[in-house]
Amino acid sequence: MGLFACSLATYAQDKPDPSKMFKASDHNKDGVITLEEFKNTKRKNELSNEVIEKRFNRMDADKNGNLTMKEVKAHLEKTAKAKAKKEAK
Repeated sequence: MGLFACSLATYAQDKPDPSKMFKASDHNKDGVITLEEFKNTKRKNELSNEVIEKRFNRMDADKNGNLTMKEVKAHLEKTAKAKAKKEAK
């Protein structure tokens, strides 16, 4: 459990604040991130549209075509837990 907590703390230190990330991606400030906003925020030159769309769809838990802050935070937490679990092996 200690390693897990340590990994989450390290993850939190290494990654930007989810609220700041969300605000930076929500270009029209309507409280949700659309696929187009997500594409415009992601590293378009480094990732294909297909990869960006897959990431967006994995994060869009309710499949409504928009990301909420809750969905973004849930995805980041899930990713951090999976990373910590993998590192613990």
